[in-house]
Amino acid sequence: MQPQDDRVIEERQEPEIAPRSGMRNAVGALAYANFRIYWFSALSFVMGWQILRMVLSWEGYALTNSALYLGALGGAMAAGTLSVNLIGGVIADRVNRRLLLIITQSSVTVVVAFLVVLSFSGLMAPWHLLVASAAIGVINGIDQPTRTAIIPALIEDKRDLMNGLALGSAVWQGTRIFGPGIGGLLIEFVGSAVTFASVTVGFLGGALLVLRLRVPRLERKAGNILKELVEGLAFIGKRNLFVSLIALAFVDSFFGIAYIQVMPIFAVDILGIGSGGMGLLMGASAAGGLIGTFAAAIVIRGRWPRLLLLAGAALFGLSVIVFALSTWLWLSLLALFLSGIANSVSLITNQTILQMAVPEALRGRVMGVFSLTYSLIPLGGLQVGILSDRLGAPVAVAIGGGVVVLFALFLVTRAGFTRAISQATVLTSR
Repeated sequence: MQPQDDRVIEERQEPEIAPRSGMRNAVGALAYANFRIYWFSALSFVMGWQILRMVLSWEGYALTNSALYLGALGGAMAAGTLSVNLIGGVIADRVNRRLLLIITQSSVTVVVAFLVVLSFSGLMAPWHLLVASAAIGVINGIDQPTRTAIIPALIEDKRDLMNGLALGSAVWQGTRIFGPGIGGLLIEFVGSAVTFASVTVGFLGGALLVLRLRVPRLERKAGNILKELVEGLAFIGKRNLFVSLIALAFVDSFFGIAYIQVMPIFAVDILGIGSGGMGLLMGASAAGGLIGTFAAAIVIRGRWPRLLLLAGAALFGLSVIVFALSTWLWLSLLALFLSGIANSVSLITNQTILQMAVPEALRGRVMGVFSLTYSLIPLGGLQVGILSDRLGAPVAVAIGGGVVVLFALFLVTRAGFTRAISQATVLTSR
């Protein structure tokens, strides 16, 4: 018998759902004007973010030629994010989420503008990149839970929630196809300074679009921040479903996706394909992710949640192992392509289950904890950088993929986890 504390959420009445028109069913969340504005804002912002990650790691490796420094670069960003992520979730439950997005996107634009000045002046040093990464991490710690928590308020019919989350993920996956490639070409032909400048344009454009959002006002009671934070953590800790889903996302980010941080090593030292080739590798993963995202948005739409969640995670881990051990470009591209499909489907399913299960009053805090898992991607880069320095990048990345596979298999054995997923996804499958 499942323990009382493992209930998904408190008892609640399911809302009566009106019939859907054929057009609305086809376009899903894009039928809502607020979501469309948010989506184009995210497209502008995230394109800049993808180029920024590319130029930060490339510039850092060019200045130091050190795998350990690449890990430290990721660690600085993760430390900044982790220091405020949970508080960011509390803030997202207390104040206007639209205003928070405007503030965070404007702030990160200012940070990158300083990098533009340093790069144009020729004064860029490794410590500048470390400080900038830490500052960007702090801003992301507030931006991430806010960005995720605002989505349900932009979508009136919750049957479109998985579609909306998938379309949001499509922005990240789609820009990962073009962003690194564009970043690589910009670095090669016009240099880092212009590349940093292009990032500020994307960030500023995203912030201006958020100004047009009209988010419904929610009644929020101001209280003690620490008390509200503890309340959110206690809510998660008492529910098996939330613990398992967040743990899976943690393993995926910290051990699986960490290979991104040492990608310059694979591009330069193992495959010998340079900065343009590095963009190609990143693009292969993103292309698979985009296909997986659209499959989740158009075909899957909330069905087979447990299968897709766990099988997707296991296939992702296996694909990372193949990439890590490959010395052939075609096999590396194929492995990254498959990893993108599997990881995208698994993570979107994971986030949909969470969003359907969490009460609105706790949404920011729960998504703040969930956002910690994304914050651990650069921190995972620190551990993979250290292991790469001692064991070599292929072995370090393969170990991470193996951990993902083992954890997915562990969750398969948990019967209570299956029942909790079935309860949480009752609306998405209708």
